[in-house]
Amino acid sequence: MTRQPFDEFSKQLFEALLTPYGRVTIDRTVPGEARRIDIYFEPNDSVQLDPNELGQLAQLSTSKSLFEPFRNPPTATDIRSCVSKLYFLHAELDRAAEQTLPDSEQPQLWILASSVSDRVLNDFGGKLQEEDGIYLFDRGWRTGLINIAELRSTEETLWLRLLGKGTTQEQAIEELLMLPENTPKRSTALDLLARWNLSIKVTETLDAEEKRFLMALSKAYLEWERQTLATGRRQGIEQGIERGKAELILMQLRSRFSLPEPLELQIQQLPIAQLDQLAIALLSLSTIAELEQWLAEPR
Repeated sequence: MTRQPFDEFSKQLFEALLTPYGRVTIDRTVPGEARRIDIYFEPNDSVQLDPNELGQLAQLSTSKSLFEPFRNPPTATDIRSCVSKLYFLHAELDRAAEQTLPDSEQPQLWILASSVSDRVLNDFGGKLQEEDGIYLFDRGWRTGLINIAELRSTEETLWLRLLGKGTTQEQAIEELLMLPENTPKRSTALDLLARWNLSIKVTETLDAEEKRFLMALSKAYLEWERQTLATGRRQGIEQGIERGKAELILMQLRSRFSLPEPLELQIQQLPIAQLDQLAIALLSLSTIAELEQWLAEPR
């Protein structure tokens, strides 16, 4: 299964969940390395993390944290790569502070794995904590691993299980759909899943896993479309659908580019047929210039 849609979903989900509680940096550059930290969170000390809204994620975000999600089981090499990012960041923060910071002031790394082998856990000294699925490496590592497949199926773990795979993720999507419509972040998660659904639908060949996953995503997409239609009935059915699709596309573009305001307005004014065409074209557009060219071409 394509890694890019999962990367975008996981990063934007964490950004939506954690932004009210601190600063979220996506793809933070690793000093001196041609690599990036997927998600870096710095909590705002004046804002209390809300476990009712964040669930178990609140426990993982009480201090500066790196989050590295893996859709497939991470290898020992993957673990070492993540840890090296952590230590390069530690060194950068020490230089900025002009002193060696105590461990308690250095960021913690959380590796979010859909599943992980016992061998990898044993090789790094991963020790199961009181809560199922949470492993900590020896204290000096400043590293923990969440084995999402082992998490209990509770509302507290829902946001983490949405990053799982197979039955774990499919069940999480079903639970998301069953939440009351006014549940914080439910609509945002549905928007992100709907975009993932569109990304998979334009793939020419789907393996058995992708076809099964598409069925789960399609339910989320239909719920998103139902909400869009409900809004449309109040403001005009067609206008509601256009606005919803335009916003979905703009969310994807904002995650990749710094969009000029005139381009945003132009996209918001596109009719439904062209919005559908643009949703497909996004898979091949890699620069603002290419987007501008696409919008300039007659349709």
